[in-house]
Amino acid sequence: MNSRFVKTEAIVLNSVQFGEGHKIVNLFTEDRGKVEASAFGARKTKSRFGSKLEPFTILHLLLYHKNEESLFTIKDVEVRSHNISIRGDLTKYFIANSLIEPVIRFVAKYQSDIKLFNLLSDALRILDGIDPRKGVYLLSMYDIKLLSVLGYSPNTCLCTKCGRDLKGTAVYMDLYLGFPLCDSCKTGSSASVIDGTLKFINWVKDSSIKEAKKVTMKGHTLSNIRSVIEQLYLHTFHATPKSWKQLSEFVSYE
Repeated sequence: MNSRFVKTEAIVLNSVQFGEGHKIVNLFTEDRGKVEASAFGARKTKSRFGSKLEPFTILHLLLYHKNEESLFTIKDVEVRSHNISIRGDLTKYFIANSLIEPVIRFVAKYQSDIKLFNLLSDALRILDGIDPRKGVYLLSMYDIKLLSVLGYSPNTCLCTKCGRDLKGTAVYMDLYLGFPLCDSCKTGSSASVIDGTLKFINWVKDSSIKEAKKVTMKGHTLSNIRSVIEQLYLHTFHATPKSWKQLSEFVSYE
């Protein structure tokens, strides 16, 4: 096929309106990473796209561009997974926003990463089919795996500052010094990390996110896990997803 055409799997992240009835769609693709593509006539009543370009939808696309500098145009689209239940449940909707926002904000444009693409597409499919109450466990597993895929996976066995073995010792987290920290390296602003959180993080590293539907835990453990994840985001990206604030109105971590 002409190099101007690209066939790829893609996840719809979001879109903006432009012109008379058109859209610019923000996509995370399997082959080209994060790209923008125009969908002419997508907002018109009799559009051939219909609801295919809604956020969280997983697609197989045929894209076209004149050259490497030009915007892609969506020529053909086939839905792989509609993920309809996500858009019909507020809790799932805000969890899905929390899944895609790190890709929108913290992943560079055109940064192709098949592991990250598979992680996000799997997470959306699983979220679509699970009990909404399990969604926050899925999100927590996803956050830990996403950080790992991007190269920021913490070694829970060693102090990140001095390298001390943490087996059998108290563990802490700190916005400025990172996670995990030993008792000697903690500061007055450091917070304690409970054993259940460490076990969960280590378990997630070797588990499929499909296991989220089987996870159960006490509220204080989930709250501590979310606190560690928040510290990791702040330490790594100097920001957290804005969608977390919306999610907190629907999900209690206690």
